[in-house]
Amino acid sequence: MNFDLVIAGAGPAGLSAACAAAKTGVRVAVIEKSKEIGYPIHTSGGSWIDELRKLHVPEAFMHPIREGVFISPNRKVTFKYVEPPSCILDVRGLYQYLAELASAAGAEIFVNTTVLNPVFEEDRIAGLQARRLGHTLRVQAPLVIDATGCAGMIARRLGLSKGFRRLGVGAEYDLFAPHWPEDRVAFLFGSLYAPSGYGWVFPHGHQRVRLGVGVIHPDTSEDPQMLLEKILSKADIFNGALSKVSRIEYHRGIIPSETFLQRTVSDGVMVVGDAGGLVSTLLGEGIRFAIDIGRMAGGVAAEAISRKRFDEDFLRKFERVWKKKYKQVFKAGEYINHRIARYRDEQWDHRLETLSKLPPELLPVILKGEFTRKNVMKILRANPVFLRKAALSAFKSKIKFT
Repeated sequence: MNFDLVIAGAGPAGLSAACAAAKTGVRVAVIEKSKEIGYPIHTSGGSWIDELRKLHVPEAFMHPIREGVFISPNRKVTFKYVEPPSCILDVRGLYQYLAELASAAGAEIFVNTTVLNPVFEEDRIAGLQARRLGHTLRVQAPLVIDATGCAGMIARRLGLSKGFRRLGVGAEYDLFAPHWPEDRVAFLFGSLYAPSGYGWVFPHGHQRVRLGVGVIHPDTSEDPQMLLEKILSKADIFNGALSKVSRIEYHRGIIPSETFLQRTVSDGVMVVGDAGGLVSTLLGEGIRFAIDIGRMAGGVAAEAISRKRFDEDFLRKFERVWKKKYKQVFKAGEYINHRIARYRDEQWDHRLETLSKLPPELLPVILKGEFTRKNVMKILRANPVFLRKAALSAFKSKIKFT
C-alpha cells in the first residue's frame, strides 16, 4: 500500500496529525493496534475548558467542573467556581470524533492492525511493516509519524528514544456513584492514598465517576491497583458521597514522568504525543497537548511532502514550533513533579494550607503550569511566601518565566 504519510497510533496526537495533513490532500494511513478507536481507555480525561475551546473541541465532550476538593492526611481545601474552569472529557467519544474528522479529511484508518517494524530503503525510512488479520502488510510512505504512546516504538527502533525510565502508572475504576456531586472533583495526596503520586475522583456525567490512583515508578514500588482498592475501602472520607457504588469499567495507563526527548525528529520521522514525552508531568496531562502538537506535526508533514523534503533539517521546523509554545510548560511541570513526588505527609498538609490562601482563579494557572510574568505577579500579590519559594525553585532549575 502506498501513501504519502503513515502514522503509527490512533490516539489524539496521531489522529490530529492525520486530519491536519489529509486536509491538504496528503494521502494518509493511520495504523492502530486496538480493535476500536478510544478503547481501552488509558487516561482519566481531566482538562481545561478554555484550552479545549481554542482547539475547537466540541463542548459536548466536556463535563464541566465547578468545585475542586484537595485532601491530604490532615487538611482539606475546597475551591468553588461560578464559571467552570475545568472539565472531565468523554475520552472515547472525543477520540472517535477525532477519527471522524481525520476520515472526513481523507485519511484511511486501519484498526486491529499491529505495527511490526519500520521499513528502510537505502538507509532511509520508507514506511512501516504491519500485521492485519494474519497477513503481513507493507505500508509504503516517505514520511512516518510515531504516535505509539509511551512505548514510542518507532522512536526506540531509530535510536531517538531509549524508553522512559520514570513513568506515571495509573489504575482507575469507572463507577456508578449516584451520590457523588456531578460537578465536583477531588484530589487525594499523601502516603495514605498515593505515595509519590495522587488519587482522584472525576465525575463525567450520568452518575458515573472515575476513581483512580497514579504513582511514579520507580520512585515507589506501590501497585496503583492495590492503592485504588484501599481508597475504595476508605470511602467514608467522602461523607457518603461514594456509598453504594458499582464497578462498571477498569482502566490502566502509563505516561512519561520525565522530560521530552532530546530529538523528536529524524530523517523521515516525527515523534508526537506520549511517544516523545510531550506531556505536562505536573498532573500527568496529555490530551490537549497531543491534539495541538499533533496538528503541528500534520502541518509540517504536508509541507514536507509538497516540497519532497524529508530530511531532519527540514523536519526540525516541527520541533521549533512545539518548543516555542510548550517547552517551558513541560520543563516546569517536570521540575514540580520531581519535587512533590518526594513530599512527606506533613509537607502535603503545609502545601494545602498554602493553596487555601490563593484566590480560586489562580489555582488553574498553577495546575496548568502557566508561569508567565503576568501570572507570577498575580500569585505574588496573592501570596508572597508561595511565590518566593516557587521563584527560588524555578531559578535553581533554570525554568524561565516567559
